[in-house]
Amino acid sequence: MAHTTEPEPEFVKNDLHVSASNQSSKDIEPHALEGHTEHLPSYEHEKALCWKFDIRILPMLALMYLCNALDKGNLGNAKTDGMDKDLHFVGDQYNIMLSIFFVPYVLFAPPIAMLGKKYGPHRMLPILMFSFGSATLLSACVVNFGGMMALRWFLGMAESAFFPLVIYYLTTFYRRGELARRLAIFYAASNIANAFSGLLAYGVFHINSHLQSWRYLFIIEGSATIIFAFIAYWYLPKSAFEAKFLDEAEKRLAYTRIQIDSSSTVAEQFVLKDALKVFKMPATYGFLAIEICLGVPLQSVALFMPQIVNALGYSKVKTNLYTVAPNIVGAVMLLILAFTSDLTRLRFPFVALGFLLTFLGFIIFAVVDIKSQIHVAYFACFMMTWGTSAPSVILSTWYNNNIAHEGRRVTITSVGVPLANLMGVVSSNIFQDKDKPKYEPALITTATFGAVGCCLALLLGSYMIFDNARRNRKQGIKLQARDVSTEKLRDGPSNPDFRWFFVPELLHSSPAPLPTSRRGCIPLFSSQLARPSSATPSSIADAPASIMAVKAVVPFLVAMMLLTGVCNTLLTKYQDMQCVKNCDSPSAKYREHFEQPVLQTLQMFIGEMGCWLVIGLFSLYQRYASRRAGYEAIPSANDDGSATPALSDDSETGDVANPLKPAHADDEGRIPLVGKNVLLLALPACCDIAGTTLMNVGLLFVAASIYQMTRGALVLFVGLFSVWFLKRHLGLYKWFSLFVVVFGVAVVGLAGAITRDDKATPNALSSHDGSGPSPAVMTIIGVLLIAGAQIFTATQFVVEESIMEKYAMEPIRVVGWEGIFGFLVTLLVMIILHFAIGTGYFNAREGFYQMTHFPAIGVSSILIMISIGGFNFFGLSVTRTVSATSRSTIDTCRTLFIWIVSLGLGWETFKWLQVLGFALLVYGTFLFNDLIRPPLKSCVERNPEELLPEEPIEHF
Repeated sequence: MAHTTEPEPEFVKNDLHVSASNQSSKDIEPHALEGHTEHLPSYEHEKALCWKFDIRILPMLALMYLCNALDKGNLGNAKTDGMDKDLHFVGDQYNIMLSIFFVPYVLFAPPIAMLGKKYGPHRMLPILMFSFGSATLLSACVVNFGGMMALRWFLGMAESAFFPLVIYYLTTFYRRGELARRLAIFYAASNIANAFSGLLAYGVFHINSHLQSWRYLFIIEGSATIIFAFIAYWYLPKSAFEAKFLDEAEKRLAYTRIQIDSSSTVAEQFVLKDALKVFKMPATYGFLAIEICLGVPLQSVALFMPQIVNALGYSKVKTNLYTVAPNIVGAVMLLILAFTSDLTRLRFPFVALGFLLTFLGFIIFAVVDIKSQIHVAYFACFMMTWGTSAPSVILSTWYNNNIAHEGRRVTITSVGVPLANLMGVVSSNIFQDKDKPKYEPALITTATFGAVGCCLALLLGSYMIFDNARRNRKQGIKLQARDVSTEKLRDGPSNPDFRWFFVPELLHSSPAPLPTSRRGCIPLFSSQLARPSSATPSSIADAPASIMAVKAVVPFLVAMMLLTGVCNTLLTKYQDMQCVKNCDSPSAKYREHFEQPVLQTLQMFIGEMGCWLVIGLFSLYQRYASRRAGYEAIPSANDDGSATPALSDDSETGDVANPLKPAHADDEGRIPLVGKNVLLLALPACCDIAGTTLMNVGLLFVAASIYQMTRGALVLFVGLFSVWFLKRHLGLYKWFSLFVVVFGVAVVGLAGAITRDDKATPNALSSHDGSGPSPAVMTIIGVLLIAGAQIFTATQFVVEESIMEKYAMEPIRVVGWEGIFGFLVTLLVMIILHFAIGTGYFNAREGFYQMTHFPAIGVSSILIMISIGGFNFFGLSVTRTVSATSRSTIDTCRTLFIWIVSLGLGWETFKWLQVLGFALLVYGTFLFNDLIRPPLKSCVERNPEELLPEEPIEHF
């Protein structure tokens, strides 16, 4: 296909149409080079070049976007200072003024973006910046509704193409796999702008002057924007290979690497007819639909966060101050998700995760009582900012990664981004004054858009997975996007060689014969590796790519394990804090709260049964991929006696792809755990029932962090039982570590008893009627119950290990079976105790009534079930990917996060004695697991034998 280009730089001798996504020259496929090896980039040179771009380009763009976001979102702050009253707004005029901004924003974005492509973003961006800075500055002069409406119209025109042009501009500097994290740094300026806007408003509104304070806000922000516009005009380079801060070799490298990985033709001239072909791609409409769903929560947070925070009862000055923290934390979460997305080369899971956080944030704020649970409502504001920023960045990166044609890239960005902003019309009209102070209809509507966006992201990602599989099946070869030249990717899905960019591209070291090793695949997002029956087995030389893939996915697994693990404890504690009777009583001892530890145990086992859903979906996908592709699945070692060549070191290349793979090799002489022998798993399930129920009772009387730390006593009983029943030998330093753990638990319990957390332990207060135990005594009882429950948990682990030494079964199936047995036994015992006792903890009818009639309890129960299933799956994947001791270290971090979040929510107070106890627990646990050196190492003979071959299954 012929296409017009601008004159190439003198140093460019040949067009190089190859693809090497995130690969250095040594990783590029030989068949793709065809003699073009002169300008192949090396990793070291690329890293140095990217660093130059990072320190010379990104800071200026971030400052420009900071000004852009400040000028666009300052109305919410100005309204808290009475701008609408000073300008004599009536009725819905404020909402109309917000809505009018988005009309020119959508209408003028494509043509202005096309002009920017023609004349260069380095010139168009500063011009646009000067324009919207001027409109902001003039906003300080308006005296009525009409004047503000006109300026908002011109502000929408000026800002319309700014973000799309920045995205396009960055794609001319960075490769596909480098883009998300850089775009996140740039976009984080939006969150910082929202935070800084609140902080700036807090300071400006203290100005004593004859002029209204909100006018100073427009003057300061508009003037700063105009000044930065002049600086940017002379600072931004035209392109990567024409930057004055690069030498000739770096310019050549900059040109070559973009042609290799990002654009089929660098500096391609814009042709409208060719650019509009992007709308022939079915995925384009999926991307745009996701942008629409993103726009409502994004604009709701940007425009109405001050009003949402104000609903908590703060003054106008404090309201602006309290918007700072959610936006700062939102920027941090954006960077975490974007960097993880780039590291794992995954896009759609993180887009879906962002939407899920948005949904949870708005739903929680809508269902809680913002007066009595102000800290929970404020925490929901944090979740809103977590979920709105990341999808915007990663979604833009996602569709820019899949388009190698520069003109089409500009076109879809200039349509998608304004379309998301157009949803500000919806946001500005659903937040009605009549719904003050909570805006429940608006919150629920916004949450609905978040839920739909999550589903659409998952569906579009699944479509790409199956479309790539269909193309591989049709051509009889497995290709990734990295295996296809940018010249072919330029044509989009119409080219049979096209492949979607959506999963880690390090999974295959070659597109030719498929490797037989199943190591290094990404769980749930890639099929079991398969090969034609005539293919030859791969050699151990395939190991590096496998190891790299495993390392790439570890941060995602660890992050999800931490997220779901933290949610388990906090959501259960949140349930315990819900008042169900006499909630209006001024005395805390007369209020009744949710106290159903047996029912909480039941919902835990329902969550464990969710593992069968993972198993079923994975099995179906494997069967479909194997059957439809015409490949036969790789047999495991016990299928026909012929083991597949594999690496011997599982610790480096742990198989995280297949949750159906046993944890141990079957050549150890173990027999499959099938048939009636599965009933053996009912024994550890019963231990789990007893241990979990006792811990749930203990959690009623202690804070969440005290509960989590007290569970550290588990290592004591595991150590003792391993000596008594498994005949293990413990060295002297291990006995010392157990003593340290016991002492640490005692100190933590003492801290909880001395300094009461009345907000975190309302159950202890309500149970104290003057004749019963005091809250301090109830706290000690709670600690003892939790510590004593570890006896049952340790027994469960020892029983599980003794079973798994004789029988073979995948860990995720063990969790699933224990979930079934635990659910059935708990349900039976619950019914018996209800008719035998029927009061207090054993009133099942009352428990189900409270769960179904109190939305906060019902929603949290569903979330607990989901988080428990997720924690088990991600925990087992982490154990297989790294090691059991690494997982125990991560679990220590989980305790720390639970403590930090509890402090942030105001559920408990900071206690120095608790810090000492936690330090002792960490030291004792790490010493027991051989993670640190024992004292007097020269006098101690260390035995590095691991206590349990596989990390004990964590349930709660």
